[in-house]
Formats: sequence, C-alpha cells, structure tokens
Amino acid sequence: MSPLPTGDAFRLSALHAASFLSHGFYLPFFPIWLQSKALSPTIIGIIVAIPIIVRIVATAPLLGLADRSFGPRRLLLASHLGQMVGFPLLMFAPNEIAIVVLVGLVAIAQAAVIPGNDLVTTAAVQRNPRLHYGRMRGWGSVSFFIANIVAGYLVGAFGANVVLVALTLIPMLGISATLMAVPRHMDDLPVKGEGARRQDKGLPRVLWIVLIAAAMTQGTHGALNAFASIYWQSQGFADVTIGYFWAAGVIAEIAVFMILGNAVGRGSGLGLILLGAGAAVFRFTMMSLHPGAALTLGLQTLHSLTFCASHIGAMAALTALAPAHARGRAQGVYGSLSALFTAASTIASGVIYKEAGASVFAAMAPLGAAGFILILVARRMLKAQPQRAGSGG
Repeated sequence: MSPLPTGDAFRLSALHAASFLSHGFYLPFFPIWLQSKALSPTIIGIIVAIPIIVRIVATAPLLGLADRSFGPRRLLLASHLGQMVGFPLLMFAPNEIAIVVLVGLVAIAQAAVIPGNDLVTTAAVQRNPRLHYGRMRGWGSVSFFIANIVAGYLVGAFGANVVLVALTLIPMLGISATLMAVPRHMDDLPVKGEGARRQDKGLPRVLWIVLIAAAMTQGTHGALNAFASIYWQSQGFADVTIGYFWAAGVIAEIAVFMILGNAVGRGSGLGLILLGAGAAVFRFTMMSLHPGAALTLGLQTLHSLTFCASHIGAMAALTALAPAHARGRAQGVYGSLSALFTAASTIASGVIYKEAGASVFAAMAPLGAAGFILILVARRMLKAQPQRAGSGG
C-alpha cells in the first residue's frame, strides 16, 4: 500500500472511499434486506436489476449536467442527498410496488456518483499531473473491501435493517468529501462561450470506439458476477475457499490501481484496455475448463487486468481524447455503455448457464475479443490522425 495521501490527493481519495463504502454495504447485502421483507425470488431479481437499467438510461444525461451550469459539485451533492432521503423511506414501504418505485428513484441518485467521482478526479489529474489517479481510486477499492467485512458482522449482529441505516448515514460522508474535494468552479469543464457552442459536434469517433471496447471488456464480468459462486459451490469448493477467490481479485485490483493508475493523464490508455481485453479472453476461457483451486485463485487475480487495467485505460482515454466541453457527457456515455454490456451479458449468462454450465464463462470471451479488435482499430485511427492529449480532436 502506498503512503497515506495528502492535500488534494487525500481529499479525492476520501471522495472515492466514501462512495465505495456505501457500495460495499449495498451490493452484497441489499438483496438480503429484500429477502427479509418476504419478497419472492422473482421480485428480488427484478429489483436487483433496476439499478442496472437505470444506469443504462440515466448515466449519460446525468453526467451531461456536469458540462452545464449545474456542474459536478452540485450533481454529486444532489446524488448523495437523494440517497439520504430514499433509503430511509424504504423502511416504511408498505408493499413490493412501493419498494420497486423507491429503488428506482434511489438508483437515479446512485447512478451519477461513481462516474462523477471519476470525472472530478481525472479533471484534477489534468490540472496537476503529479496526482496519481490509481492511488486515489484505489482507496475506493480498499473501502469497498472493508465495508464488505464490516457489513457482514453488522448484519449478523443487528439484522438486515442495519443495511438501510448504514446506507442512509454513509452519504453524509460523501457530502463532506464532495465539499472538501470538488471546487466550486472547475476550470477545465467550460459551460459557456465557444466550448458550449461546440457541444453539438459530439464526441470524436475514435473515442466512441475506445469507450465501446472498454465497456465490452467490462461486460465480460457478467457471468462471473452472476454465477461464479454458484459454479464454485457445484464444484465442491467450501464457502471459505470461495471467499478467498473473491478476496484475491480485490487485492490484486488494489495493487494494480496503486501501480498502474498513473497512466491517467499520461497517455491514451489504449494499451491498458488492450491488456484487459486480452486477459478477459484468457481468464474466462480457462474458467470454463473446470480448473482446480490453485488455478482458479490465479485466474481471480486477473481481475486486476480484466477490470482494473481496462478501467484505468478508459479513464486515461477519456482524459486524453474527450473534448473539454463534453467530458461529463463522455464519462456518462462510458457509464451507460458499461452498464448496457454488463446487463446484456448477465441476462444471457442466465440462459447459457442453465443449458451449458461452466461454458457460460467461455461465452464471455467473444466480448473481450471484440474489445481487443476495436482497440487495434482505434490505435490505427490515432496513428493516422494523431491528436493532442486533452484536445478531444
């Protein structure tokens, strides 16, 4: 682990840590709260899918607000406030329809937080190249890991309702971190004058290709998230062993953030996305071949490439290639595309796993291969029409 960050790095690290603390409670344990309300598995499945659908539809428009007079600071503050209002209302929801509606509203508030944090952080890296994106974002992964453990103990001690209590209180940390880390006026996100008039030109074609490739690579994790634990149990692995498998991926992810995260602001990031896409093809093909415990543990450490390296590469590409007047929109487009490919692969994996078992993991490999090919196309385009970093074309 790197030394504790100071100054701007500390404030931005706190921004990520606060947000991922909330996700560390929500992702593993919100379904347990839903189950405690005696909802059927079908309804729980629908409710869990709602935030993914919301991210597909809402992330790009929400992040587009950051390019206008609303700005990233107000967007993040409103997002955290929305969660502080929405989660306690769930405690008093009288029926499953009310829960569905409230989860949808909370999901809108959640959708802008993670990409909004990345937008603010990459903008700070552009202003100050000495900042290390990965070390700041890595504290989010550390926070998520700690939250998983703490939440497990709290749910065991106090019951499922403690999840909503935590999700109501944690956004206060997000608000505090936003007030500390996000300046009132972000000079590199112009909203007036010539920059605003140029918005209609849209994003550069090469950036679209890169974002689609990176989102495809993220989409390869659909089967992993949905069925890896179920598959490992079917192979006779103990629950504690499965816990080690997941922990290995998170630890490797943190290490790569700390080591390779300085690529943001220092290049196009295409090589990292290429590395992540290639690793996805290898990782998920091998997972389909019924590997033993030792090889599975090794494959899990490749999460550091399939997720982390490709994410760092996407942030570097956004920083280098997105027009300054549309960086929020570009960040939102990436968030929407990632949600779209992840949702599609997750839904497809349900059908495939039922019919073909472990082959569902190999079915993710073509997404990685397509991302790999698209990055090669983008590299050729950039060589043919070199762009100045940050110009966006």
